[in-house]
Formats: sequence, structure tokens, C-alpha cells
Amino acid sequence: MAEVNAAGRFEFTETNAFSGDNGRAAILDPEDGRGGTIFAVGNAGNGANPEPAAVIDGAGSQVLTAAHEPEAVQNPGTPIPFGNFSITELGGSADKSGKDNNYRGLAVYDGVVYFTKGSGSNGVDTVYFADPNGSATATDGVGLPSSSEALPSASNWTAPTYSTSDAALGLTAKNPGLTPTNAYILKAFPTAIAKNATDASDYPFGLWFANPTTLYVADEGAGDNSYDAATNSYTAAATSTTAGLQKWSFNSSAGEWQLDYVLQTGLDLGTPYHVAPDAKGDQYPTGLNNTDSGTGLPWAPATDGLRGLTGRVNRNGTVSLWADTSTVSGSGDQGADPNKLVEITDNLTATTASQVSNERFHTVLQATYGQVVRGVAFTPGTPPTDGNTTSPHGSFPQGRTSGLPAGREEN
Repeated sequence: MAEVNAAGRFEFTETNAFSGDNGRAAILDPEDGRGGTIFAVGNAGNGANPEPAAVIDGAGSQVLTAAHEPEAVQNPGTPIPFGNFSITELGGSADKSGKDNNYRGLAVYDGVVYFTKGSGSNGVDTVYFADPNGSATATDGVGLPSSSEALPSASNWTAPTYSTSDAALGLTAKNPGLTPTNAYILKAFPTAIAKNATDASDYPFGLWFANPTTLYVADEGAGDNSYDAATNSYTAAATSTTAGLQKWSFNSSAGEWQLDYVLQTGLDLGTPYHVAPDAKGDQYPTGLNNTDSGTGLPWAPATDGLRGLTGRVNRNGTVSLWADTSTVSGSGDQGADPNKLVEITDNLTATTASQVSNERFHTVLQATYGQVVRGVAFTPGTPPTDGNTTSPHGSFPQGRTSGLPAGREEN
């Protein structure tokens, strides 16, 4: 994990978590300050069956202590699992238990850790929260966190443990996992099992709270690169109603979250775009991918949805949000193409699509050969709003289009 301060100095914390797999996101506990606790999420497995104990313990949702020594003297030790979900909480049969914890998006807000799952054929693609203190209101795997939740540190946390024998969770030697469960699906978010997912399903990635009752979720789309040459479009992306930026609000009367609308205008979902050459003049391939193992589809990528996400609440009652795009193409590796950084400003109080019909995304950083944007965050020292580490007040200096240093973008 890399931590940068306002002076541009980096410190690194080594971990044995996610070894051989993929770490996806990490965040320093805003209540713990320097030297405190890091929460992280990542891919939950390397495909082995059964999955090794080290993979079960070192993937999914993790908690660790930030290190401040040189890497040469660090000894990270055994990973510490944090939030653990099992599909059996919903009343169904167990699937590949370790892969239920295949997380990628991460947020810490008001003393609660939230994370998302949006890929794989196990578990549920949705938004989760961890309940480390057992204080959540939850039934059958779905619930709401306590309003007085407090985050633990790695040193005082009793982690879920590796198990090959738990009948209630379906854990066996052939299907190992963690016990007990301590994570739930946020109430009213999708609960459909991932193995039945379609192009119309939700594929959440980044998430960001504007306030306690407004949650934005970046949905990356299905990754389906079906292509229609007659219309020059990737059809699944072009027709998606869930990909883009979802706005959710908490309905206090119903006691659950509700989807208000999905912002898509300006993303041009499914429409192939030009990739600019790099500084040396090197070009992204053009035409069709007719290599020996090629797809026969256009190399040119198209936006499929959004991944990383951050934002700020403005004084005029609007919210400005920045996100990096996901892609589909004929390259053969969906999501790995040069992508974009985009921005949109939303009416914070709006709850219907008709109220925001004039809102649209604008491109902040164009797609460039050899470059992908893998996340977006404000630079250290940007003042946060209360309870949120990623939504600063105020405006950018004249001529600036993002909260990143002038001339440098997050990639």
C-alpha cells in the first residue's frame, strides 16, 4: 500500500494479502490518522480448487496497520481478514465460498467500511458493509449498519478464521472459507446471485457518499463486447440501463435505500472512440483485431461504464463527481484499454431523472496510448467535509479541471 502526504512524500506498507492475486483498493482510516489502520479489498482467489488457506485468509476484505519503516525491515506477517460474506446468509446453498468475497470498490464513511463486488460467477454483485461489532440491523444477509458504529484497528480486531468444517456456511475441505460471517448487503441493493447475471445486471465498482443519505455507485457494465458493424457500436454497452453513475438515496419511511436514477449522458456508452498517440507518437492499433488469436472485432475501445469514483459537495447545492471509465473492445482483454477520466455535476437534492435531464459527463483526461486510469482521488491536504475523506469543499484554482496536481493525472 502506498501513502502520500501533502508534501509529496511516499511511505509504503507491505502486506502478504492478495499475494498472487489482485489488490483492488485501499484506504487509511480517517479516524485513525497517520500511523493508523488501513482497510483494503481485492480479488478473492487464484482459481485453484480448493483454494489454499493463504488465499482464503489473504484476499477479500482486509485490515492492516500502516508501516513507517523502510520496506527492507518490514515483516508484514499473516494477513488479517475483515469483512466476510457468505451467500448462505441469503438462505441459499453455498457456492465457491472464498469467491463470495471477491471485492473491488471501497469506502469508509461515518465509521463504517463499505465495499462492492461486481465480477465472477459466485456470490452476489452488489454493495456490502462490514459489521465488526455485531451492531447492525440485519436479516437473511441484508441490513443496515448501526448509526454509532466504530472502526476497529488491526491490533484489536478478532478476525474471521479459515475453516473447512462449518455445515451452516457449507464449508468443507473441498470448499474452504471464513467463519463467522460479519458482512451484509446494504438494504435494497441487488441480491441476485452472480451466476445468473446478464447484461442488464448491476456490476458495481467505486462508491462515494455525498452525505449520510446520498450514495453514488459507479457501475462498470457487463464487459460484453458484442459488436454491430452496421451501427458501429458495442451493443450491450450501448443499451445498458444500469452502467454509468447510479444515484441512491435513503428512504427513511421504508427504512432502505432506493435507486433514484442512472447518469449516462456524455459517456457515449458503446460508441468506439479514438485513442490519442503517446508523447513519442506511438499509436494504438486500428482496424480489426485479426491477429492469430484475435477477436475479429475493432481494436477501437468504447466506454462500458465507470470504475473508480470520488467527488465533492459544492456550496451551491450540487455535487461534482469524477470517475474513470471501463472499456469494451476487440482487444481480447476487456477493461484493459486506454480509458478516460470524466466529470459530472449533479443536483444533490434531485431524486428523479427528469430533474437532471440537462446533466452530462465531460471528459477531463482523454484516452492515450499506453495509459490507463485506475482510480481517482484528491491530493493530500484537500479539505474534507465532515465524516467523508474524499469530498472537499470549495473550487479549484482558475484553469484547473481536477483536484490533481496541475499537469499530473492519477493513473
